[in-house]
Amino acid sequence: MKLRRALVAWLLALAVVIPMSSLVGLAHHSRAHYGTEESTTKGIVVEYKWRNPHVYVVWAVTDQSGKTTQWVGEMASLTSMIADGMTKDSLKMGDEITVVSFPSKSTGSTEALIKKITKADGTVVVDNSRVPNLRQP
Repeated sequence: MKLRRALVAWLLALAVVIPMSSLVGLAHHSRAHYGTEESTTKGIVVEYKWRNPHVYVVWAVTDQSGKTTQWVGEMASLTSMIADGMTKDSLKMGDEITVVSFPSKSTGSTEALIKKITKADGTVVVDNSRVPNLRQP
């Protein structure tokens, strides 16, 4: 009887765990909506979101006519960014930065996948140039 209960409990656990494990893959999104052409912009940090599932930077770019556009850049997870030497204090509002990124393919979108961020003083905040297949999902 104990063996039967243990077997039923084990099968029930598997019935829950196996379907849930496939949901993990669905939770992450593709990077397919970003283009393949690099873009370099200079701007001022407006917001810095140090959180999972991705670190985000919002920066304001002012064009020659004086029009300001806010860009939203996605980076990797906290764990990956920490491994690359980035911290929650790496950027702050008002920092002048140069961003190398892969902008969204959508016309008029100001979203981008960030490849590299450099501060005005030359400090490299993050550089994913060394990562093969950066744009792969």
